[in-house]
Amino acid sequence: MHFNTQLKLIKTFFFNYKITLFVSVLIILSVFIWSSEKRKVFTEFEQNDNIEIYECNRELYSTAPIVSQRKLNDDNGLQLIHAQANGLKKIYIFNHLFEEDSARLVAQNLLVRLKNNPLYHIKELTHSYPYATPEMAKLLNDIGLHFREKLRKKNQDHFRFLITSALRTNESQGTLSTRNRNATTQSTHLYGATIDITYKEFYNIQADSIEQNYHAANALRETMLDMREQCRLVAVRERRQACYHFTVVNCDPTKIPLDSISTQSLITY
Repeated sequence: MHFNTQLKLIKTFFFNYKITLFVSVLIILSVFIWSSEKRKVFTEFEQNDNIEIYECNRELYSTAPIVSQRKLNDDNGLQLIHAQANGLKKIYIFNHLFEEDSARLVAQNLLVRLKNNPLYHIKELTHSYPYATPEMAKLLNDIGLHFREKLRKKNQDHFRFLITSALRTNESQGTLSTRNRNATTQSTHLYGATIDITYKEFYNIQADSIEQNYHAANALRETMLDMREQCRLVAVRERRQACYHFTVVNCDPTKIPLDSISTQSLITY
């Protein structure tokens, strides 16, 4: 008799609250799936404990002056200041000299080799090399995560942004200058602290194809604006090349108060 009473109470409870229970289950499943997807991204990466990136309020403690703004109109002069402060101290004149030195630069944690990964893809590079400073590598990871979060809200998170240009030598810059009027002789790309990513095309991981997509273009624009507002980068939207040309903003550990210094290990693919 007691068992039957309990069973009746359970049935009544489920009948009265079935909609609430159904919604709760859906929310729990959504959170579980979202968490699994986020974990999946990072299981395909490994933490490089040898490379630590300083974190700070960059508007106060960056290696070069920067003011927060929600515009992408930073000129080459400002980007060059940050590139020279944050990138390689020795630029390479000839391609073969960089190719001979690239392994050493990676071994010394001065550069990171960029590869296709769950956060972004690299378009065929004809006038540059897929290398960047560790700080830029971390920035690319953060842009990729931010970009995916925005696309997930539109159910479009199967798109990845495309890198179209990275580190250059004087030789590759000279070749490019004959084709692209935006390619100045004082290029920020020479220092490994500058990247170009296209806002015209995106990599579709489901179709394994490069496509145009309105949602992806809008999500990337908002992501870049967010990063600029946070002083994570200085950037310009280039119309002729249909890309965001941006340089990483680094923290200067000599300026950060001792009780505020923090670091994060670089996640690399």
